[in-house]
Amino acid sequence: MDSLVAQAWTTFDHVALLPCCVTPAAPILFFGNLPAYRASSLRVVTVALNPSHHEFPTEEPFQRFPLLKNNHGREPERYLGAISAYFREDPYREWFQSFEPLLDGLGASYYDGKNASTALHTEICSPVATDPTWSKLDKTYHKALEKNGGPLFHRLLEALCPQIVVLSVAKDHLKRIKFTPGTDWKTIHAFQDKKDGSPRRDGPYEIRARWYDVSQQQSLFVFGPARTKPLADLTNCRKKEAGGFILKEYRRNSRTAAC
Repeated sequence: MDSLVAQAWTTFDHVALLPCCVTPAAPILFFGNLPAYRASSLRVVTVALNPSHHEFPTEEPFQRFPLLKNNHGREPERYLGAISAYFREDPYREWFQSFEPLLDGLGASYYDGKNASTALHTEICSPVATDPTWSKLDKTYHKALEKNGGPLFHRLLEALCPQIVVLSVAKDHLKRIKFTPGTDWKTIHAFQDKKDGSPRRDGPYEIRARWYDVSQQQSLFVFGPARTKPLADLTNCRKKEAGGFILKEYRRNSRTAAC
């Protein structure tokens, strides 16, 4: 993991002077308690695009990562301690709460002790926070951020050896997954109507899944479309239902090897 911390800082340093990058700040390799994740019976990782600028508030940039203050976070043990403590410090709850009901359906949570398993969150495009958000960035900034961010994401998942990976992003971002697929994408459940029972104007909300080879094991990658927040088109009740469908799919077809 030490080499991944070094790679995260190198990635950060290469783009730090771009006007879209938040400063002062630090790269976020992942969010969540790494030791608890590793000890979990089910290793779940959620994925979005890159960290929000809200992770480094203007009035106190390192209030969510106090151990990273004053550039003290480059030493691997201290850095990993800082990001592992994220959900015990001052997490950006408004955003992460979007994933929590689905995690609950999987028997997992970002928060220590809430469920049997502890989940982590990471980013497929870059570990660097930007303002504005990814969808509003110029494509030249996308290219600069992705250059090192994409390979880092893949190296991180190889180290984390997840059993389930949940992505809630725009569908086009699925092409960023470079692992070798074991199956095609398939719909494991489709929510046909809205909370009030009326039909969905844009058609069913589909939870889709595909197996990939990650670190000599099969990992189940799951996709649910996002809007401004992950899984935003589902109620919390249906997010939890979706977690149950995902768990059922994983257990039915699991070919996981020990990591």
